[in-house]
Amino acid sequence: MLMAILVVTASTQAVFLLGAAFVQIGPEFGLGPVGLGALTAAFFLTASATSAPLGRWVQRVGWQRAMVINTRVSSVILLLIAVVARNTWTLAGLLVAAAGMYGAANPAANQALADHTNPARRATIFGLKHAGIPASTLLAGLAVPLIVVHVGWRWAYAAAALLAIVVSLLIPRHALTPRTPDDEQDSADPLPLSNRNLIQLATGSAFATWGAIALATFLVSAAVDLGFSPSAAGALLFMGSAFSIGARIAFGILSDHRRGRGFALMATVTAVGAVAFVLLTRTTGAWFAVVVLAAFSSGWAWPGLMTYTVVNANRKTVATSSAITQAGVFVGAGLGPLLLGAVIESWSFDGAWLTAAAGLVISSLLIGWLGRATRPT
Repeated sequence: MLMAILVVTASTQAVFLLGAAFVQIGPEFGLGPVGLGALTAAFFLTASATSAPLGRWVQRVGWQRAMVINTRVSSVILLLIAVVARNTWTLAGLLVAAAGMYGAANPAANQALADHTNPARRATIFGLKHAGIPASTLLAGLAVPLIVVHVGWRWAYAAAALLAIVVSLLIPRHALTPRTPDDEQDSADPLPLSNRNLIQLATGSAFATWGAIALATFLVSAAVDLGFSPSAAGALLFMGSAFSIGARIAFGILSDHRRGRGFALMATVTAVGAVAFVLLTRTTGAWFAVVVLAAFSSGWAWPGLMTYTVVNANRKTVATSSAITQAGVFVGAGLGPLLLGAVIESWSFDGAWLTAAAGLVISSLLIGWLGRATRPT
């Protein structure tokens, strides 16, 4: 479990450190919110394009080999960003290369957990696994007061490169025997999700990702704009990420207890997230920080439930099926920064929060409808 979380964490440090340290990177490279959005979009759209083919590659070569390649190449790219990124084009190229590696991280982690963990705890397990992304923003937020403010953003990327190497050492080299599915049939046994269903779920996830990307990419800049110091803004990103991790685990435990399929709970969580994002436009100071924590605990607490619905239904094709829905997440994470960055420059950060809220409402409606349409009879 720790290995699966850290593989995803290491694979996303390139883009989340960019957002967290943008108070330094932006002025150095002459970039504003639209530039930050464009670079983030390049990362996630590349990950979207590579996710499905890399999911098939993971299914073919095995999750262990895929993880080793992913973490080692990610380490090299992070170090290159720290050392040779001296202009926007070099930075963009290295981010795209990092995204290509990230496309394999989630299918590999999903396959490992599906093969070697207890089926009765799937929702909890994937809630834990999806702690990888908020763990990445947590580390990125922590890097601001500890590293970026004192010695600069390049040292933060160098530290992330070291983390990726350490993670690669956790991956077992010997062959592991997959868990024998003694009896996975129960009263809530779902119908398999077709490719059309997976694409519909991917679409709902893409809209929900607007909220996640708004928090991960623009929160530090928005908090500084409201009067927070860079260190306090980074600490808020750290705390919000921790709340997101806790919420993902809690919702996973709840879903396992209810033995549900995940759709209804995911629709509810995204709807609550929409309310939290609307409230962000009405608060400042300490109340803004409180609502940020609520937004992290709802608007960015659904990915584990999303993966659980796929793995629970499509148990024989975990890597390929989850890669399809993950591609939807990447599309949202790619287009979201472009849209939100443009909204911020032409309107305000409040406009970005409202745009994210609209995406969460659309997601809630789509996922709720899909859950009803695929309910076993």
